[in-house]
Amino acid sequence: MLAMRNLSRPAGHPLTAGPACPNCGRSMHLARIAPRADDLSDLRIYRCGECGVSLTEAADDVAAAFRG
Repeated sequence: MLAMRNLSRPAGHPLTAGPACPNCGRSMHLARIAPRADDLSDLRIYRCGECGVSLTEAADDVAAAFRG
């Protein structure tokens, strides 16, 4: 069974921009986080509000991108 996490954030913590949409180049928003079993990284699913394209990344990939 696929479990979903609550994506709420504490007040005062700004939202960070997601990756650029590969189709239109606009910033995508985090649509959901899907946990995986066996100590694998969570999957982060981003969606473009403009064109509807979805992008899935492992949480480790996202963290590495922010570290530079």
